[in-house]
Amino acid sequence: MRVTSITEYHPAAGVVVEFTADVTGDAQRSPIPPSFNQRFHLGDLGEARRVWIAGTFDVPGRIDVDALAWAFTRLIDRHDTLRSSFVQATDGLDRMLHRPGSVEIAASNRTEFDCPTELREHLRRILELRCDARRFPSYTCVAIDRPDVSTVVCAFDHSNVDALSIAVTVDEVRAWYDAYRRCPSSPNIELSPVGGFVDYCRIEATEPAVDRHDERMVRWSEFLVRCGGTTPSFPFDLGLADGETATQATLVAPILDADRTAEFERLCTRSGGGMFAGVVAAIGQACAAIGGPRQIPFLFPLHTRHEDRFRRALGWFTTNAPMTVDVGDVLVDTIAAAQREFRAALPLSTVPIPQVLASLGDTFTLSRNDVFMVSYIDYTRIEGHRGLEESNAHHVSNATVSDDAQFWVSRTTSGLALRARFPDTVLAHSVMTAFSGALVALLAEATDQATTTALKR
Repeated sequence: MRVTSITEYHPAAGVVVEFTADVTGDAQRSPIPPSFNQRFHLGDLGEARRVWIAGTFDVPGRIDVDALAWAFTRLIDRHDTLRSSFVQATDGLDRMLHRPGSVEIAASNRTEFDCPTELREHLRRILELRCDARRFPSYTCVAIDRPDVSTVVCAFDHSNVDALSIAVTVDEVRAWYDAYRRCPSSPNIELSPVGGFVDYCRIEATEPAVDRHDERMVRWSEFLVRCGGTTPSFPFDLGLADGETATQATLVAPILDADRTAEFERLCTRSGGGMFAGVVAAIGQACAAIGGPRQIPFLFPLHTRHEDRFRRALGWFTTNAPMTVDVGDVLVDTIAAAQREFRAALPLSTVPIPQVLASLGDTFTLSRNDVFMVSYIDYTRIEGHRGLEESNAHHVSNATVSDDAQFWVSRTTSGLALRARFPDTVLAHSVMTAFSGALVALLAEATDQATTTALKR
């Protein structure tokens, strides 16, 4: 699966087919509150941040609108987060739940485009309108119909899904679509039972409080204090004054091909680390190479799908942990240090973020909208990943505004790739060009040396 943003996504021309939802029956108010991630994302519902995520994949020939409508409706029935919405209440947000079978998807408007750029902008407008947390449903399905190869787009407000959910969505909608095409009168595929994100939110809401003197809480506090009483930031001036934001710019670039990625993984293993440690070590080393500090603090997301029933569920199953990369003289030393820091940071992910912030009180200030973070996902370890590759699957994010840098590094059968979002300023572009160039050069040199050393053995 290729990770990109809508501004860097380039679908071919075709006929855009919109699908709309018919909702029947009344939703029931649920006592289960939104998750922490949902509350942070939604805030005051009237001013909820417009952040959507989409999964796209190709199918052969003309789009079968009946098959796609049936497949996307099955997805809604299977995953309760897609039947969940929120309304503003006097003391926050109340959850509303719709029963299975209450949402039916059907094809509606068709608009033909000869210009790929105009098509993309039209697609973006549709997703901006439909993937809005203030409405139900806050997601949509769109197809790009072509004679030879058509494209399916499944898009959601971020409150419904995380990155792994997008891979699951592509896998399941594609399987249901193919089943309907094979036998419209009796489409059938066997899927394992799946838990619901709403039930996960119930569990999260009942997590016991962590004592503020707990070592994990103390280490969280110490990390944020070292960051100046706020979240970590990318260690370079990106051309914004405090409190300013800019339109988001996006960089999408390959880092290593498949063979070099395999060699880099072997290098990480010999250094005593895993791929995540290797990736963040290389990022730290690249920052230092262009004049940055030799200590790089950041947050990194981790999944919280620890129970098997949530492994293939749609929802926002993530938390964060803090970490600092200490840059050594050579990459292998930095990898070893990063692995130690990673292992030490893992227990901190078990402390609920709301409790961390509550324990800090007035000593913590959220000074920016964005947090400097590094995400790593290995799609080759995800169930159904070969289908993602075969169907030209993409993870496409909206482009909004930015006031800091954030990195997503992904591994596929093609190798390693980087997606970075950052403020669209002249200075930020200069910094990111220098950084990405240093990162690619560093990894190329490291894998060349590793290959040469291996051949001499």
